[in-house]
Amino acid sequence: MSSPSSPITAAVVEERLRAELIDLGVEEDAISPDAKFDKLEIDSLDVADLMAMVVKEFQVEIPRSELADVTIGQLVARIVAGASH
Repeated sequence: MSSPSSPITAAVVEERLRAELIDLGVEEDAISPDAKFDKLEIDSLDVADLMAMVVKEFQVEIPRSELADVTIGQLVARIVAGASH
């Protein structure tokens, strides 16, 4: 969604993750910065799709195994930090 010249901000990343999670069937009101991925009722294939989108759009790779106890807010921070390198 964002072009390479656009800065990757927390707001951009959070909105993109929100849209992807909704597409995967997560209830919109369940999505918050404090929500943990293991509580969002998405299966491993959905997580793989989500991580593929992160790699494709933000060029940041985060192993799925590291998502077990991570909140959406923590993931946003990791993507922004990783994308700025």
